[in-house]
Amino acid sequence: MNLKKLEQILEEMKEISHRSFLLFAPNGDFIIGTDTAPDCADMVKNFVFSLADTQMMPDWIYFRVELHDETEYVMLVSRGSDTDQSYLVGRMALCHVRSFFISMEEPENQVNGLRLIINGEITGERIGEKTHQLRLLPGKYLLFVIQYKENRDSILVEALKSFFVSGSGDYVVEMDGRRTVLLKEFDEIPDEDYRAFANVIVDNMATEVMARVCVGYGGPIESFDELNKAYMNACTALKVGTVFYSEESVFDYQKLGIGRLIYKLPADLCEMFLDEILGENKEIDLDDETMTTIRKLFDNNLNISETARQLYIHRNTLVYRLERIEKRLGLDIRTFEDAMLFKIAMMVRVHLNELNLEN
Repeated sequence: MNLKKLEQILEEMKEISHRSFLLFAPNGDFIIGTDTAPDCADMVKNFVFSLADTQMMPDWIYFRVELHDETEYVMLVSRGSDTDQSYLVGRMALCHVRSFFISMEEPENQVNGLRLIINGEITGERIGEKTHQLRLLPGKYLLFVIQYKENRDSILVEALKSFFVSGSGDYVVEMDGRRTVLLKEFDEIPDEDYRAFANVIVDNMATEVMARVCVGYGGPIESFDELNKAYMNACTALKVGTVFYSEESVFDYQKLGIGRLIYKLPADLCEMFLDEILGENKEIDLDDETMTTIRKLFDNNLNISETARQLYIHRNTLVYRLERIEKRLGLDIRTFEDAMLFKIAMMVRVHLNELNLEN
């Protein structure tokens, strides 16, 4: 057992929840914990022989850690001042600990082999040999790339396994410090529900472990030969999506819209387009009020009255704002053509700024 990694998981849980965690064997022997263990060997053994899944004690809540329908460990969580909150924290910690032990049972080289295939380091006929050697289950899969907005830690990866690995054909593969791949059996996700499932990933990670993530994905894949291409497509979806649609968290490679075209433009064409459309105004920075007004107008399909109502301003005030924008930019965004030119110009400028940062 990798006690160091398990200890890290418990310490991270303690840092987040301000609760203490102790792990015992069914015979009452103390294994590991975030604090000094009390003398409770008899109580642990009595709990194991009872029929209860959990037990409330004055200072601790007892939880069974079951693997393959057998009680393999007992976890104690300090109660704190709020018993209900301590119980919820304990249930979440139980998921992480159980996932840890399950992952320890999986051959590590299986995940490493998948990582090599996904990265394109194993190609051609060697892929078939490797998948047979690792006993990877053939079938249709969906590949989701989860990108963390902060650096990844072990709790986030264990949470992904706990929430979304439901069958022997599901795999979680750590790729680098900011990305993890979830390979999900295709049959478990109904047609056209890929985006809904990706949103579930985003929501669960936010509510359960307070992690902000984005998810990129493409269509289903039918063999492990397609893993590398599917991964590259999902990464492209994340790159394009986070640049052009930063208010969203889920990006489908097959539905990137005009962002896909702009993303491929070289810097010189971007400069030429901005010079043509905005001229000397291409470097103007619009304030938050102006940008909010423009976005709301676009959201309402250029409907002046509805936009004014949602902004809680008089219609004439909105018209005045739009006329002021026209004087600054030379574009009347009340018209469809100029509105489209403005939207494209803003996306091109964002893309050009990204190119300049990379260089």
